[in-house]
Amino acid sequence: MAKRTERAEAKGSLATDLAIAGAVVGSPFGPVGSVVGGVIGGTAGLIIADGELVLAIDMIAIPAFQAYMIQGTPASQVYIKAGETILPTGGNVQDVQEAMVQIEAPKKRRKPNAWIKFSKKFQFRARRKNESAPAYLSARAKAASKAYKQLNKPVKKATKKGGRKK
Repeated sequence: MAKRTERAEAKGSLATDLAIAGAVVGSPFGPVGSVVGGVIGGTAGLIIADGELVLAIDMIAIPAFQAYMIQGTPASQVYIKAGETILPTGGNVQDVQEAMVQIEAPKKRRKPNAWIKFSKKFQFRARRKNESAPAYLSARAKAASKAYKQLNKPVKKATKKGGRKK
């Protein structure tokens, strides 16, 4: 909820600033000009607040808490809120697209071992109405484990029972 209120406050402050600027521009035309300029400026502020921001020059972004490290006064500042995405629109778009393709390469899946294959094929009873999901899964895992051990149990050689020892 806090993100929404922050976004709304930022949007409102930009709209207010542009409404004031519009009123100042329209003031030579009298009170009606100020009102019209303010309305146009406010509307533009609401629209621009949601739109994309195109930077006129190359910029470097640093964390806001390190702003005190900047020596002197910068020519311009752009506040980037946490969670905002900045994508290039200039000449290096292809570089970024290639990097995104490399990042989005699917991870190779691990080859399923014998237990995974068995577990997928294992048939177990349906869950009872009065049985909780964790209890059902525990019972299924226990039954599957027992069946898997029986399946992979080493075959004992037949030994002679009874009689004299040699």
